Amino acid sequence: MAERGVKTVDILPECLIQEILGFLRYDEATKTSILSKTWLQAWSTLPNLKFTADFYEVNMDLVDNIMERYRDENIPIERFELSKSYSSCSPRIVPMFYRWLDVALQNGVKYLVFRIRNLPLPIFTILAAKSLQELVLTNCDLTCASLSSGVVNCPSLRKLSLIKNNINQHIKIQAPTLEHLSYSGYPLEELNIVECQNLKSLELSHMYIYDPSFYNLISRCQSLKVLKFQHCWCTGRIEAPNLVSLEYMGDQIPELKIARESSQLEHSKIILLRCYDNIDAAWFCKLRKFLSNLTSWSQVSLYFYQCGEINVKDLQLDHRVDIPQVGVLNVDFKREIKKCSTFIDALLWSCHPRRLNLKLTRKMATFFINYLMHVKNWSHSSSHGNKPWYSQLKEVKAYKLDRKSKSWHLVEHKSEELATRKRDKYYILLDW
Repeated sequence: MAERGVKTVDILPECLIQEILGFLRYDEATKTSILSKTWLQAWSTLPNLKFTADFYEVNMDLVDNIMERYRDENIPIERFELSKSYSSCSPRIVPMFYRWLDVALQNGVKYLVFRIRNLPLPIFTILAAKSLQELVLTNCDLTCASLSSGVVNCPSLRKLSLIKNNINQHIKIQAPTLEHLSYSGYPLEELNIVECQNLKSLELSHMYIYDPSFYNLISRCQSLKVLKFQHCWCTGRIEAPNLVSLEYMGDQIPELKIARESSQLEHSKIILLRCYDNIDAAWFCKLRKFLSNLTSWSQVSLYFYQCGEINVKDLQLDHRVDIPQVGVLNVDFKREIKKCSTFIDALLWSCHPRRLNLKLTRKMATFFINYLMHVKNWSHSSSHGNKPWYSQLKEVKAYKLDRKSKSWHLVEHKSEELATRKRDKYYILLDW
């Protein structure tokens, strides 16, 4: 019976066993080495290595021995990932990190990930590795690196992610094969990517973007399809004729202009977090102006904490741009808004959503839905004047989430049928 069990374990080929072990942590994969000689061989030559240094620096000597074996036996390394779960490390293990990095580079590593706070890394040496296809560096120190020529050639690099690293010098790289770039935390002027004609996606976060060279970079990337901004302060013009997806998340409405040839996207998303101050008519005018960059937006999410005085007359005077169309508008009210009617007027003056998702109090939900029903009926009456935003409103259907059944139910135009809880979720379908 035992022999049959061993034979069953050995049915799988070594390459498939290594695929399975790739889903496990290295210490977990180690336990499988006792199953059979085939599993031992698969484990001992794993191409994907992932290690984490904890506070107590346990098993660092064991990892050092493993990396020495990979070096001595010249075992190929496809992916090497090293993380540190705390901010400082003893002088004893820092040289180990460098030895492991050298082994990974010498053994043809393709995917290299370092997440070690304040660890000085030779960024130019790493980038110059001919086998390297993907590089992810997070919280590392890149200030000590130097390059006499000023330019590093990356012949095989396809993905580069530099997140919150310490950089104090200009890094210029030639990356003709680069397809995905993520950059965060430091001025973009420190990074100059040339020959990036194959760049398909660009993700930027936590930086000021006002340098014209950045927008020139975008215009040169004819293959660019995905562009994402997160907590960036943007001022400029985007010209990317083949752009498919645009996403922005931050606290402020960006001052971006999007060229007409880039304005029809398959996916477009903006998230404005922590809308605290100056939520007035001017803020909604600025929102409408930005949203009008595109023919329509897939999704817009707004998080409101408070709202100031809104003069609806100021909105009516501003008709410089058409009302933007939005697929889904998510609105989250962290506090009750006193003058709800003027807020609704301003919100739906700034854009026309097909679906409106709301997270708000019972009192606001009652007013919100009743007000929409009322102005919809008012817009159909010839005896009343029409306001610009609701004159096009044809139909309103409201739904509420039942917390117990986790299902949505149609809300009738009656206040008593609304939720009794403090905060609930609703969605409203609007036909314009």
